[in-house]
Amino acid sequence: MTRARAPMKRVAALLLLLGLAGCGKYPSSQRALEACNEWEEQGEVIRYKLAGKDGITHNLFNRNRTCYNAFWDNQYEGIYGEFDDADRRKEGKLLEESDEPTVKGRNKIYFRY
Repeated sequence: MTRARAPMKRVAALLLLLGLAGCGKYPSSQRALEACNEWEEQGEVIRYKLAGKDGITHNLFNRNRTCYNAFWDNQYEGIYGEFDDADRRKEGKLLEESDEPTVKGRNKIYFRY
């Protein structure tokens, strides 16, 4: 009977390790922030220009990923969505404030510490 239990213990241990690896828990808040920032940098960016009320043209950008500190849950939340093709065509153009590229959808990924 001990031989039958040994493989079950190995399977249980393997499942436990996979579960721990998949939860995305980081050893510190600093490491979670770094991981979230790295993830954010890999997202899509649309750069554009906006004429300010002061007559100065401002170079701006919007990202489809951003990190938010949810410290009360000991985690950073990565919030992401997608730009549509109309927003992608705005790349590098001078825009009105009402025509800025916006992210569609709102999903989350968690960086727990």
